[in-house]
Amino acid sequence: MKTLKFKKNLIPLFIVVSGVTVFIVYNIQLNKKFIQVEVNSIIIKRNNWQLRTTEFYLKNGLRIDSTFKDNFDLKIGDSISKRPNTKTFSVYRMKNGKYKFYKKNTIY
Repeated sequence: MKTLKFKKNLIPLFIVVSGVTVFIVYNIQLNKKFIQVEVNSIIIKRNNWQLRTTEFYLKNGLRIDSTFKDNFDLKIGDSISKRPNTKTFSVYRMKNGKYKFYKKNTIY
């Protein structure tokens, strides 16, 4: 009887741990994809629901995470350019109707 109760108590814990694991693996895959592909896109959306992380969504479906470790000064409308298989990307910001180089960032 006690083992049945113990197993019922483990089910919610298992669900939570599984959900967190899937979330972490998904984020790792998105970061790997960003590093592997060539990027020439514009930031279209920003979200900071994770409190310590701000996500910047690109027009091409990729995402850049800005954290305390990788604190990027990005804005909606910035243009991102990156060569394939690199962790460094260039940010271009609109000034007087034209995109001008703003700065380079590196993902660690």
